[in-house]
Amino acid sequence: MDVSSGQIVTAVRRAVVQLSTQGATFAREHGMNLTDIRALIALNDLRRAAEPATAGALGREVGLASASTTQVIDRLEGRGLVRRTADPGDRRRVLLEVTEAAAASGIASFGPLLESVRDVAEARTPVERAVILAFLDDLAALALLRHSAP
Repeated sequence: MDVSSGQIVTAVRRAVVQLSTQGATFAREHGMNLTDIRALIALNDLRRAAEPATAGALGREVGLASASTTQVIDRLEGRGLVRRTADPGDRRRVLLEVTEAAAASGIASFGPLLESVRDVAEARTPVERAVILAFLDDLAALALLRHSAP
């Protein structure tokens, strides 16, 4: 099957709009803004990657300056969605953890979608999954470059 780059652009745009709408709905229903949502997602991604979730790492992941990162953390902590804990290996460093309440809320809202994405991915061959992953990684890198460009 011959698929044009225009068809891919249309499909990506359609998926982005649908996912953005779902994220905006979640944010509105929980009284949060999209930066807060991005921060929670980034913290979960850091946890899954077994990387330390520090304020600096969060700021880099979300593309925020130090003061803005602190404001986001303060908002999320005030809502009971994130907690600060001392790093057991370095008591001077503070780690961030998504609370059980925040995780449960995210799973309730996005769990069915994520399970469906897993099912769609599992229906592909390993080679197809590798191509899809590379493509999505390239898109994320492009978006990051555009977001951080002066």
